[in-house]
Amino acid sequence: MSESSDWQIPGSWVEIYEYIFVPAMVEEWPPRVAALAGLQPGDHVLDVACGTGVLTRYVARSVGVNGRVVGLDLSSDMLSVARTISLNSSATGSIEWREGDVCAIPFADETFDAVFCTFALMFFPDRVAALKEMHRILKPGGCMALAVWGAMQKCPGQTAIKESWEHHFGADAAAGFVRQHVLGDPETVHPLIHEVGYDQVSVQPTMGAVRFPSPEHLVRSYGALIGKQTDEQTRASLIEEVSAALQPYVGADGLVYPIEAILASARK
Repeated sequence: MSESSDWQIPGSWVEIYEYIFVPAMVEEWPPRVAALAGLQPGDHVLDVACGTGVLTRYVARSVGVNGRVVGLDLSSDMLSVARTISLNSSATGSIEWREGDVCAIPFADETFDAVFCTFALMFFPDRVAALKEMHRILKPGGCMALAVWGAMQKCPGQTAIKESWEHHFGADAAAGFVRQHVLGDPETVHPLIHEVGYDQVSVQPTMGAVRFPSPEHLVRSYGALIGKQTDEQTRASLIEEVSAALQPYVGADGLVYPIEAILASARK
């Protein structure tokens, strides 16, 4: 049987992330993360690994026309979508989009009142270097706030996808699902931040929800996002396995399952 990537979810991987995964998994978190920093009108804010800018646009509304907001990301594709959305929305104010590496942030020392990083720290190759850079560009007394995904066992959707993916494609192919949750213990996150030199470190696990139309839509969305080449029979098996595992979370509103996030904040 020939292999295909036809998961029947149209769009580039960035468009799939923005228009499927952001509303399904990410959209509820910007208000919670932004609240950790206590932003004021006129603040200067940096959002590192900003992706398509869901949190960046939220904080731009908080700091107003006299504030400064910069979204920094390594992916030009992510930033292209972020710019397009921002240009089409008059409610977000002026945002500067910059391509750059969080381990070498292209700004001078003590430039920003707040720096944010949502659901990205676990993917950085050098987390300590990234946190040090975020510390460097903060003004004295400035706030760093971040979110990472919590324990995988508190996220039945990711657990089901990971186990089915591993069954069909092997542990290496499923490693990305595991990596999402490698900072899923507050006892790991707290010392990582504190040892870099931040003060007033607060780390709090909290629960949210993931919403998809169905388990099948969840499987197809991940397959399209990753671009995994497979055949129709394997896709059907993945959908069947994940649907069975997540049946307790299917109801009138489609598939709704819990997910844990760890929210952290600290001061310079």
